[in-house]
Amino acid sequence: MHKRSTTSTKSNLRNLNNYGRLALHPSSLPAQLQEMMINKIKNDPSLQQQISDIVKSNDNNISIAAESIVSLFTPVFQTFSDRLTSIEDKVDDLERYNRTWCLRFHGFHEEKNENIVEKITSFTNKQLELKLSPAAIENCHRIGPFKNGHNRPIIVRYFSRSTRQEILRSTYRLKQKNSKIFIVEDLTKKTLALFHSARDSVEPSNRKRIVTRNGHVYCKQVDNSLRRITAQDIVPKHQQQPPITSEIISVTPSTNNIHDSVIMANNCQGSQQQEVSSQD
Repeated sequence: MHKRSTTSTKSNLRNLNNYGRLALHPSSLPAQLQEMMINKIKNDPSLQQQISDIVKSNDNNISIAAESIVSLFTPVFQTFSDRLTSIEDKVDDLERYNRTWCLRFHGFHEEKNENIVEKITSFTNKQLELKLSPAAIENCHRIGPFKNGHNRPIIVRYFSRSTRQEILRSTYRLKQKNSKIFIVEDLTKKTLALFHSARDSVEPSNRKRIVTRNGHVYCKQVDNSLRRITAQDIVPKHQQQPPITSEIISVTPSTNNIHDSVIMANNCQGSQQQEVSSQD
């Protein structure tokens, strides 16, 4: 059942991504925008009159009147921009959901002809003290091009999201054992950028309060509740309070470790998570 559900999710993501590519492809933008502008001129007598008046007031010189004429189409440009933003948000949201079956592991020594499934399973069972089967992993692989002396991160997709959450809840054991391995959520580029922006917007002493959960960015409060952060919430460093919104999520002691480990891992991963991972 998990496999069928996962396959369906990936199929939906591909369909939406394909739709997004068609709608956002650079070669299609001029034609769509041109069509919107033509329809606006044809069907808006008031706009037609405004254009005529602008041209006449500039001695019928189109070159001089061009800037004023273009300014009349600001609503059209805004509508077009809103449509693009809506599509991008839908694609990002579905991609975020699709990644909630995935985790990224940083710090594993890279070996030739390595068995990554066995390596990950052995690690989670020994270091996190879990009892997982290799069959729990749907797919896993290294991310990015090979570089000598560089241990590429590993992305792992599980059949069950509950397995993923169980691993995150157990990451506190890595700190207890001073492990050099870090486990983090698989974030979209948009969310990762928001995470780094949120961290950069606060004082260094507050950066550990910026955490991720299920593909979203939050600020941890003194009472361990979480406040959701959006792009509109990012504030300059000189403002003492971290960016927050009114959305609050309670955090139980059993889930605190998830966010602490995510913070530590994101601190070390830097640009590594900027790489686009395959979701095959």
